[in-house]
Amino acid sequence: MTSTPTDKSLGSNKPITLQKDSSMVVLSVPQSNSAADSELASDVTADNKYTETPFMPKMGNATLRAELGRASWKLFHTVLARYPDNPTENERETLNTYLYLFAQVYPCGDCARHFIKLLEKYPPQTGSRKTAALWGCDVHNKVNKVLKKPEYDCTKILENYDCGCGTDETEKDYTLGNQSMEHLRGISIDEKEEEPQLGG
Repeated sequence: MTSTPTDKSLGSNKPITLQKDSSMVVLSVPQSNSAADSELASDVTADNKYTETPFMPKMGNATLRAELGRASWKLFHTVLARYPDNPTENERETLNTYLYLFAQVYPCGDCARHFIKLLEKYPPQTGSRKTAALWGCDVHNKVNKVLKKPEYDCTKILENYDCGCGTDETEKDYTLGNQSMEHLRGISIDEKEEEPQLGG
């Protein structure tokens, strides 16, 4: 069988198994003697959770690439504009992981590889909504500079990507057990001794 560029970029069609390990899904790549499969397997991190580099093929169609870019930037900036003002450590880590995984699976492979380099040079800033949004705008402007596009005015990033959902945090949500996100964020667990429970 003659190898084509698609065979090399995507590897063979051997099944990849997702295994649930406690609360995490782990990627298991089958072993093989073929060069394409060995390359794919070596690209998986030591803990077999994620690939180390983006693996999508190049996207040659400029029109489709531009359309994908506009939609992706919209999602990217809206996520950052909806991010909490005072995130928890878990929320910060979740956003950080999301941004790296977003880059890993971005459908335009050459775009993804450039974006990963930007993330390595300018790591995500997740301290607050404003910080994350301004970081995202700055990264977008770095891409615009390479593409010779006009620079975006970052002072307007939060208002331009506000989905109009600001009051959602204060409204009750059935997916949160009829609590509001604002209410749930305000709950703290004291480390003082619990009162004895009555009953038996």
